[in-house]
Amino acid sequence: MLHSLCIDNYALIERLELDWSAGLTAMTGETGSGKSIVLGALGLVLGDRAEVTAVRSGSSKCTVEATFSSLPFANDWLRENELETWSELIVRREVTDQGRSRAFINDTPVSVAQLKAIGELLVDMHGQDSTRLMLRRDYQIRWLDSLGSHRPLLQSYQLAFTLFKEHQSTLSELEIERSKPQTDRDYLSYQLEELATLELATIDWDTLKDELSLLENSASIQEQLHVTWSALAGDSDSNNVLSAWAHGKKALIQAASVFPPLQELVDRMESLDVEIKDVVNELESRAASIENNPARLQQLQRRFHDFQRISLKHHAETASELIQLEQNLQEQIDRTADLEDAYQNAKDQLEASRAQVLELGLELMHARQAAAKNLEADVLKHLVQMKMPDAVLQFELSPAQEPDQLGIEQVQLLFSANPGAKIAPLEHVASGGEKSRLMLAFKAAQTTTGLPTIILDEIDTGVSGDVADKMAKMMRLMAKSQQVISITHLPQVAAQSDQHYQVSKHVSDAVTRTHVVQLNGEERVLEIAALLSGETISDAARANAEALLAQR
Repeated sequence: MLHSLCIDNYALIERLELDWSAGLTAMTGETGSGKSIVLGALGLVLGDRAEVTAVRSGSSKCTVEATFSSLPFANDWLRENELETWSELIVRREVTDQGRSRAFINDTPVSVAQLKAIGELLVDMHGQDSTRLMLRRDYQIRWLDSLGSHRPLLQSYQLAFTLFKEHQSTLSELEIERSKPQTDRDYLSYQLEELATLELATIDWDTLKDELSLLENSASIQEQLHVTWSALAGDSDSNNVLSAWAHGKKALIQAASVFPPLQELVDRMESLDVEIKDVVNELESRAASIENNPARLQQLQRRFHDFQRISLKHHAETASELIQLEQNLQEQIDRTADLEDAYQNAKDQLEASRAQVLELGLELMHARQAAAKNLEADVLKHLVQMKMPDAVLQFELSPAQEPDQLGIEQVQLLFSANPGAKIAPLEHVASGGEKSRLMLAFKAAQTTTGLPTIILDEIDTGVSGDVADKMAKMMRLMAKSQQVISITHLPQVAAQSDQHYQVSKHVSDAVTRTHVVQLNGEERVLEIAALLSGETISDAARANAEALLAQR
């Protein structure tokens, strides 16, 4: 159950701390006083979308924190999500005036999706638009699934449906491939053959590039090598590096003979002799090895032209990129070759998975029909208690054209409120007050299987008098099994509550603030009397308020 709600700088609320008790809690106040703001704050901390307008004017951040009982199923969820379990479960949401949002569970940062997931395990929020949800197929099916004993069957169906959709997607992709013209497949083959001419996997393109550069510049390279060789070891013994080197070394040897420390330099010159002579020999060898080969040059130029043309065509910059492209093309062609086999196999898998979905879906529909009978009986029992003794309610389940994630059936909620009236779709025959009672009856039927806390936002709209009294007593009965928080304008509901909060709006120093106070004793009598008679409280209204409170 919800123990406390702390709100800071949210909308018109500057600071608010509310403690909640078990049983039935009523929240009353004039229209526009801010009751919906309190619910909005609770919705925010349970994962609703955050808006910048939620931050109170003049504040940089709003914070909402809610404390719940630590319950086994909630702790299981926490452990599954690798979150700490505490003696209480504390959720917190922060929103800045820049629109940034942070969420926490037990002081650990979490995603808003996780906050919403834990919230759906803790609170059933019936908003003012929730009565319309009663007409939706997904909402109706959720009722049946929450009350039936077929959860394992539902999980099996959902797994089968997921597999069915995967097979459906695979077949669709293959159908697109099959629909492509033969020219597309021929073009793939042409591209692959074109790449094959480059022999990408067997040729070292860097080596070929060096060879091409050599052939294209052979004459110039030979000339420069000859110039270098001539400078080192030309024909003239007196005008080359080797001759000068030998002459210098001879002089140094003579100097070292009279001054031994110079011998080190002699040794170093002798060690360089080998390197210089090796360079001279290599120059001569390299120059001799360079040949002018026009045929080879033309072959390499043609090969590199093809490489550049194909690279440009496929927006590739390196040989490795072209190799990867070649592999991709080969895979596409292989798939095309096996396309018919793959297509037939996908069709068979789809048919088998569809049959499984229909088989499980039919079994699930029968289980829901059984749950519907039980739910109909429970709801009608509660409607009798709310002065609708002649009501007729029926869930009509029939096969849909196509299965979906929810099942294979369509659901129609049929209803009649009066004796002799023809049963018809609920949306066509029920008044606003009848829909309110019907929704409350559905909620009452779920008290033993529902969430620990239920919030009813003006579910009693459109009713008055004795019907209002019956609905109030129904809420009190529900509150024996779960915590019920009712936002109401009915004095009967307020009188039946175990805890009563009054919401009001005040303006001070040109600033509007929402205040919430807990009422007790005389304050409560006056609030209920005001609900009965308006702003001017008569003696009769006061007496009626006291009488309503005495009926608890």
